[in-house]
Amino acid sequence: MPELRYILCNYSYADYSISISPAIERGLDEKTVPSTVVLNVFSTDSITSGYLDDPEKAIALDYCRRQGIVVRRRQNTGGAVFGPRGGAFLCFYLEPVRLGVPLTNIKDAFRISLNAIADALRELWGLNAQYRPLNDVEVEGRKVVPSSARLERGILSLRLMINVVNTDRDILRKAIITIPEKVQDKQIKDLGQRFTCLESELGRKIEVADLEALARLTVSNIFGQEMALTPGALTPQEEKYFAEYQDRYNSEEWFFANSERLRFKDAPAEARKTEGCQKAVAGLIRVTLLARDHKIRDLIITGDFHPSPYGVIKDMEDALRGEPCSLAVVRRKLEEIYARPGVEMAGIEVADFVSAFAKAFEQAS
Repeated sequence: MPELRYILCNYSYADYSISISPAIERGLDEKTVPSTVVLNVFSTDSITSGYLDDPEKAIALDYCRRQGIVVRRRQNTGGAVFGPRGGAFLCFYLEPVRLGVPLTNIKDAFRISLNAIADALRELWGLNAQYRPLNDVEVEGRKVVPSSARLERGILSLRLMINVVNTDRDILRKAIITIPEKVQDKQIKDLGQRFTCLESELGRKIEVADLEALARLTVSNIFGQEMALTPGALTPQEEKYFAEYQDRYNSEEWFFANSERLRFKDAPAEARKTEGCQKAVAGLIRVTLLARDHKIRDLIITGDFHPSPYGVIKDMEDALRGEPCSLAVVRRKLEEIYARPGVEMAGIEVADFVSAFAKAFEQAS
């Protein structure tokens, strides 16, 4: 009988994201661990900021510290994400070809897994759950299971975030910093109109046993009833990787890598700091400059957009450092980078960056 390792754990959303998940992925990549299903029930409130963002500008760190909210910086891009205590991840770490399952591309992985958990929600509790492409499950039009996926070197990492408990909107409002540029092009709606949770839908507390039943039925719906879930734990090697990632990604050097406190710590007193923000289709662009004598002495480009590869942002900074505060120069340098093979900026145009620089230059003049 085919089997998957099954791990039940209770790390915070943030610590699971930066340490446990990559530890399992690394073990699977090295072929030292089997394909694995993890149910992680979040032990405490936590928030992550994206790889390219400045946590000091995305998250109210003092507020989170007072409230005991765990804050980490992720290894992937995007905006700040809040994981409440009692929420859950149902995660799959698989080698689809070896398992002989049709999850060999991201689109099919989302379709099959999210239809499976939607079916399980209907079968277990009668919820009118439906898969909404590309990567959500909704109940009556409200999101209950968002998801993310990555497929690299034949290894699929699929993370289904189950909205189990109500998210305190006051905490979200106070913990996550939202600047006007971020929301200027959209009508802000009440979270209750866009999201729901299992406890609200069922009118009762959801226990770990309920989530385990949901996990097992979802696995059966994906792989068939013949697939066994074998209880297990992290291997000693995975535990070692987990400890390494905790040390690395909890360090101040990592957390504040995009922050002014580290990047501008040696800034000369005569340099003027300015900042410009621009909301593009794919997210917020923030340009922070140190200008002197009409030249860019130093700069930091941050935000919640998704460049590929990530290192292209450093290339932009390096290309513009020391150049005149000129929009024509900015445009020319960025167009050269955009034209490189393999560079992708979905939803972000050169003009979006130029607009952010224009706002920063205006303050510097």
